[in-house]
Amino acid sequence: MTLHDALVDARGRLTRAGIRADEAAIDVEVYACAILGWDRARLIADQREPAPAALEPTFSGWVARREQREPTAYITGTKEFWGLDLTVSPAVLIPRPESELIVEEALRLVPANLPLRLADVGTGSGCLALAIAHDRPLVTVTATDISADALSVAATNASRLGLDGRIRFVCTSFLDGVEGPFDLIVANPPYVKDGDLPALSRQVAGYEPHVALFGGADGLTAVSQVLDGAATRLVPGGWLIMEFGLGQDDGVSALITAHPAFRLDRILADLQGIPRTAVAQLV
Repeated sequence: MTLHDALVDARGRLTRAGIRADEAAIDVEVYACAILGWDRARLIADQREPAPAALEPTFSGWVARREQREPTAYITGTKEFWGLDLTVSPAVLIPRPESELIVEEALRLVPANLPLRLADVGTGSGCLALAIAHDRPLVTVTATDISADALSVAATNASRLGLDGRIRFVCTSFLDGVEGPFDLIVANPPYVKDGDLPALSRQVAGYEPHVALFGGADGLTAVSQVLDGAATRLVPGGWLIMEFGLGQDDGVSALITAHPAFRLDRILADLQGIPRTAVAQLV
């Protein structure tokens, strides 16, 4: 069997399992490259060669896991975010491209020449804290998460990237017990409505940590808690940047506007034009 045959067979297995053909094609290439240690150029160039012995049995095992809708990031154990290769596991949410909006805005607000203090609430894999710290060498970060397992993943990523000396990890809910002040706080809190569980895809509902997904009956419980915690830990004029869910922009805007400590500066939309991120300033 050639490598091409092996990839075609794997794509067929995934599409028959209900995975879109374009996703299946990407998945099997990612698996083959990860297992063989190749880049995509070599994978394409060697497709007519016999399938390398090193491909199996891992390749078939990974395809079988994907047939059950396990996310590819958990299968390979890695996910790219902000140009950084991060370790991920089922203990953490898989970083999404829309969360890079938070990083973009944080870098806009944080000058490269100032040693500012940042807090990342609910850090998960550490993607936000690490991306900002990577691009702002003078920033120090306190990253919190209620899950010790998630913090272990984040600490691994910080060490791999050589950023562990500037990031302190704290196992706590939101900012409980964490002293400020901070110049900037970022957060990607749980914001899925509890009742929306049946509507979530199998690969999200069945594999990603529910504690990091669900934010109460209206999806805004954690958003309110982030606001309250940030209000007492930001410096005067400090900034809060927070992600929220589809269709929650009016609710989040109302919460911020009604909070006596904050001024809503703007709502940012993702590349699809969907409002995703709130930027607020401590007054």
